[in-house]
Amino acid sequence: MKKINKLKVSICIPIYNGSQTLKKTLLSLFKQKVNFEYEIIFGDDNPPGLIHEINITKRIIDSFNKKVIYYKNSKNIGSALNIRKLSQTARNDIIFFLCQDDILSKDALQKTYDAFLLDNKVGVVTRPYFWFINKINKPIRAVTPYDVNHTSILSLTNNKRAFVKIFESIGQLSGLAFKKKTIDIPFGNECFTGHIYPFASILKKYKCVYLKNYTVAVKLADSQSRNVSSIYDISPVASWINMFNNVYSENKYHQFKEWGIEQATTNFVGLVQIKNYAKKGLFKREIGILLRSRWKNIFEPKFWFYSALCYILPKKWLILLSDKYKIFINAKKLPKINFESYK
Repeated sequence: MKKINKLKVSICIPIYNGSQTLKKTLLSLFKQKVNFEYEIIFGDDNPPGLIHEINITKRIIDSFNKKVIYYKNSKNIGSALNIRKLSQTARNDIIFFLCQDDILSKDALQKTYDAFLLDNKVGVVTRPYFWFINKINKPIRAVTPYDVNHTSILSLTNNKRAFVKIFESIGQLSGLAFKKKTIDIPFGNECFTGHIYPFASILKKYKCVYLKNYTVAVKLADSQSRNVSSIYDISPVASWINMFNNVYSENKYHQFKEWGIEQATTNFVGLVQIKNYAKKGLFKREIGILLRSRWKNIFEPKFWFYSALCYILPKKWLILLSDKYKIFINAKKLPKINFESYK
């Protein structure tokens, strides 16, 4: 195997109205023990009018007394464009993303870095992760490992299960890492799929490492998916469909495009999220897109179940019901999750 030279890492942190959670996130970052060089870049996308929030954010960052790169956008450009700007600002070999309200495991950075050394054809790294509400030791939902016993090196052509697991894992930004020189499609401008474009394109030529270890814990209550309704103005399902159509447009990638679109158009649970946190009526738009994009959904009992649930229940009841389900039912079905973080 060809020897891989020492790599350097750019840790990119997009910020928007996140001062309440940022300190714990940065504690989990700055206490990492690593054997590589890195830079840390903060992209502050708070609108200029939120002076108090901007000042608190800057004080939190400065309180760690670490050398970082910090820039403040002159206006709010949105999550996707802020992530793109961070990727363009990054100067090192590996770009690693961390969101303002997520927590890294103790060894998250080193394990991610080491994954790139497994094979000189590795272009991206993904990982299992879980969501929690208030207590990090009480997960309520998880994206599980591809293989619980081994870190896996996967290619686009492995099999359908590998394809589906990779794309299931990369919807969440934190903990994803890209080898910068392999990026041939820029980060997109849509909230849910902006970072998927380069990841999906890299898979056409390079390998993906899927870590066996949970390296990221996502705090659900503070997520922008629950607090910023405008992110749903562009249909999440349509965004995924467009991404697969664009990235895998060549005939030789037709099978992967079909797998991807099938995966995007059978995620019926997403209807509940849109009903709960998007602007009024947008879940009806999403139902129409699901039917137009995959006519077989007409025969899917789960599609009709979630559609009826969203039509019948008022938003406040549906939010309560879905949260209670995650806490009291779904959490009990999860496999054992080993996750050690800095206190």
